[in-house]
Formats: sequence, C-alpha cells, structure tokens
Amino acid sequence: MKAVIVTDFAYKSPKRKGRGTGSQGLRATLKYLQYRDTRNNHLAHDRDYERWNDRGLGLHHDQIFKSCDQLQSKHVLAWTWVISPAPELMALFPESERRSVLSDLTERIVENYYAERGYDTPEYAFVVHSRMTTPEDQTEPLEHLHTHVVLPGTAPLLGIDRDAFYNNKERGHDALFREIGTRHFTEALDRLVGPEWKLLREEEPTTTEPNIEDLDAWFPNR
Repeated sequence: MKAVIVTDFAYKSPKRKGRGTGSQGLRATLKYLQYRDTRNNHLAHDRDYERWNDRGLGLHHDQIFKSCDQLQSKHVLAWTWVISPAPELMALFPESERRSVLSDLTERIVENYYAERGYDTPEYAFVVHSRMTTPEDQTEPLEHLHTHVVLPGTAPLLGIDRDAFYNNKERGHDALFREIGTRHFTEALDRLVGPEWKLLREEEPTTTEPNIEDLDAWFPNR
C-alpha cells in the first residue's frame, strides 16, 4: 500500500555549523513556521496571536526558543518533526473537521511515540500549515494540510528528571515513527470515513515505507 502519511524528523544542534544550524537556525525556523502563510496578517506579529498549539513549550517563537534552550541536550537543541497525511485522504474528511482531525492525530503520534520509547511526553508545540498541491494521478489541486512539531532535546524519563532524547535510523526509530503515524491515521480514517478509503490505495504497489519520491512530491521545496 502506498504511504498514507509521511512522518519525518530533523534536529537543530546547539552548535552552529553553517546556514540554518545552531541557535540562529532554530530562531529562523521558528519565525518561518509562525509567519509563513500569515506574513501579511498583522495579527501574526501580535504576541497574543495564537498560531501555535502549545503543549507546554510556548505560544510564540520567542517563548518556544527559550524553552528549547533551557531543555536542550548536549547534542540537540530542538527536534523538528513533520506530520503530513496524504492530501487525497485528508480530502475525505469534511473541510470543517480537517484541522481538528490533524491536530488530534499529531497529539496521538507524539504521545504514542515517546511512550513506545519508554519516555513521558515532553513539552512541545505545533503549527498547522496549508498549501495547495496536485498529487500523482490527480488533475485538480488539493489542500495539503500538515503539521510542524517542535520538541526539546530532552524528555522526562521514569526515575530520572530528564534525559537526552535521540532519534537514530540505525536503531529503527524512523521505522517506529512511520508505523505509529500510519497506525493512528489509518484508525482515524476507519473511524471517521469508513473502510471505503482503502479503495484509493488498492491499485498502489505494496511497500513498507514511503519512498523518496513521495516525500519530494509532498515537500518539493525542502
């Protein structure tokens, strides 16, 4: 089955190693995430404008940066995740419910992933972004809703106040992340849409993970 959701994680190191890295890189990323599609909206520059969904990390890019700075590990200033369901599947939900579905999905994935790794859920914040895209085999553009999640470099661990938290492909963490994302989105589709959503995936070849073409199609300007 073609991937129903793309999940991806990257991180910002405390040390600057070039453009987009270190503290300066994190500050720039947080500002971009807050203002990207509202840069002409004066409310976006108001500190009381709640663009972020705050789960303990902050409601403004300044607050989020300070929290990450305080909760960083030796090697990770902040984790930056992307959670991106397939646009053609998100289109099956009523338009008025899509953002709430995506927000709930994001929270379930974050909490489940840390639990599976043996950690309590850390402080985090996320923002919902929207853009138009034309998926493969589609002729009309669809709204592409996705979330950007920011998390600190440490997380609460049983018996320890906080511990450094790492995501390593070699240890299968990316595969676990994809499995959890796929499971929760599939459950949401089954529960809120019904099994007919699977008809959109019947003709696709079976794969155990999203290939790079999927990621490039959904994020062409990465």
